[in-house]
Amino acid sequence: MSNKQIILGIDPGLVKTGWGIVYRNNSEVGYVDCGAIRTNATDTMEVRLCFIFDKISELLNEYKPYAVAMEEVFINKNFASSEKLIMARTAAFLAVAREGIVINQYRPNEIKKNITGSGHASKEQIYIFVSKILKIDIVRDKKHYTFDSFDALAIALSRAFRLLI
Repeated sequence: MSNKQIILGIDPGLVKTGWGIVYRNNSEVGYVDCGAIRTNATDTMEVRLCFIFDKISELLNEYKPYAVAMEEVFINKNFASSEKLIMARTAAFLAVAREGIVINQYRPNEIKKNITGSGHASKEQIYIFVSKILKIDIVRDKKHYTFDSFDALAIALSRAFRLLI
């Protein structure tokens, strides 16, 4: 009996917002798709935020996820960078909220621990573990994977694993 659920993971950013889609079918998880939404640095902030909103809306419309997960905000010492991250995150958040989907949020170290067993894993370790868990052959698939898209897949997997509990 199939109980396939689509899960969208979002790794927000103003320059690149990573997205990753996995499925959960009973106790099995698998890869669906991933990518990055890249904004044009010469556009105004309003245009960039609307672009993120529109692209997330397109993903929601195309894949119709059962669940959406996003990384919690990490505030760093550079307030300007943090502010841009929060605005990009809000654009994605509003697109999801408009569809009436609850967003599950995970701390960065929680995501790393869910995927690698260590809350202090590097981006490279996340990349390797996600590709192994989802059986993604980076060389064979010839798709341009990015750390942003793999971070988003890790976020989606964190939600999938939580649904298994």
